[in-house]
Amino acid sequence: MPSFIRFFTEDRYSYFFIILNGFALFCLGFAKEPGTIVMDDENLFWVMIWFGVDYLCVVYFLIEAVFKIRLFGKDYWRDGWNRFDFLVLAVSLPVLVEPIFYLGDFRVATLLRLGRLFRLFRLLRIIPDRDRLISGVTRAIRSSIGVFLALFLLIFIISLGSNFLFGSQAPELFGNPLKSFYSTFKVFTIEGWYEIPEAMTKGGDMDPLWTTIVRLFFMAVVLICGILGLSLANAVFVDEMVMDNTESLETKVDHLTQQVKALREELARYHQDRDG
Repeated sequence: MPSFIRFFTEDRYSYFFIILNGFALFCLGFAKEPGTIVMDDENLFWVMIWFGVDYLCVVYFLIEAVFKIRLFGKDYWRDGWNRFDFLVLAVSLPVLVEPIFYLGDFRVATLLRLGRLFRLFRLLRIIPDRDRLISGVTRAIRSSIGVFLALFLLIFIISLGSNFLFGSQAPELFGNPLKSFYSTFKVFTIEGWYEIPEAMTKGGDMDPLWTTIVRLFFMAVVLICGILGLSLANAVFVDEMVMDNTESLETKVDHLTQQVKALREELARYHQDRDG
């Protein structure tokens, strides 16, 4: 294979451009886009430099896809990673017309630019035992769907109850079901959960009994959803993730059990022959 074609088809070169592309996008994040503000010459110079690097990387990935499709044919589309790469490339293509048509004012173009960041996921290929890791994550997510669904329903029910109970008292937190769901989710994550009941009971003009009920309500939510719920979800997820680590041990135990069973049968036959 000619070296020119190898340059666009071997993963070691594409990894270099992926890292370079990520670094260029990182550097572009320190400056506003051209056309949005008036920038000094030095800032504009570096923005154009890193934009040029990003542009070059997208061109490389486009040529890479063309060569691989022509070289591998239908086998290219059978690989899930190749389909993922092509999708990310398709999302990245609008950057090629930016020097001619400025797309910075369009929200959709901004979202499409984010697609270039997903190219960094290709670096997962160089992670040792990546297939085992991915299968473990997939199995853990599949096994955790029931737990996540139960927690979602629980948060949904509590958020509706909070909307009915506290909607008029704290409209900025529980004024409608969407606000109530978000506030309940913040309590569910445990971090800073106490800020919501404190904000609702501050001022000292609330009935002490109602203040106690509010505090007990959110304490119960943290205990049931936050501590017990998250612990259960984490336990199920981790247990499925590490299941591969015990497969070889389970195989050895099964093999040893079979050997012990066979040895017992041999001993039983030996005693029968001796007694007979």
